Amino acid sequence: MNLSSLLSRLARPVYTPVALMWPEDIPADARDAMDEYATYGEPLEIGGQLAKQSTAHTCGAMVLLISQSLSDPAVAERVASQGIDVVEKELYAELRRGALGPVGWPEKYGTPPWALAKAMGPYRHTPVATTTERGKAILQWVYHAAGMGVPVPLYTGGDLGGGVSRAVPRHVVLAMPGVGLTPEGIPEIRIYNPGTGYVYRVPIFAMAGRRKPLAAFGRWTHLVWAVLPTKGLK
Repeated sequence: MNLSSLLSRLARPVYTPVALMWPEDIPADARDAMDEYATYGEPLEIGGQLAKQSTAHTCGAMVLLISQSLSDPAVAERVASQGIDVVEKELYAELRRGALGPVGWPEKYGTPPWALAKAMGPYRHTPVATTTERGKAILQWVYHAAGMGVPVPLYTGGDLGGGVSRAVPRHVVLAMPGVGLTPEGIPEIRIYNPGTGYVYRVPIFAMAGRRKPLAAFGRWTHLVWAVLPTKGLK
């Protein structure tokens, strides 16, 4: 149980044009195999530099930086000339500015999902409980958006079993444009983790109902919040 699983009960449904044949039950050995497949990532560089966050709080800024670089070549040029840490710091300041109206968001708390949604625009943020049909629909929307070439920020975290501080959004990763299939034919999503600067290929079924940490989630167990593109979303 975590904050997102509680709030998702009050959130409006999500309908997507993608309807995968979701298995009712995934055996433990199949889950382990999917996790093993998702363990190995490839480094992501921008402007000749590894796209790795420089502080514990700037994962959201790095996700925004990579998102912007996908549509604007000038971003990579800016990183190459100024340094990735400088650009990251500037974006992080912009994300926090005005996140609480006239009051700036505290630096130590990372990037709130509403600020990232506004910066990504047009996007909206929503809590996710992947054990529910709504949560699986959100994952299918992420898969659809990535397949259409649209990046999707995702927040990960833990649950109350690890204490209250772990039951809230703790880390931001990015579903990258482009999807594929595992050798077994399972739909997969490419997840960029700014904590390592690597992109991981994650089977979509491995992203729901998790109990173990996942490298692509920044070693957190759960997908807890999503910043979804609103075009085509009901």
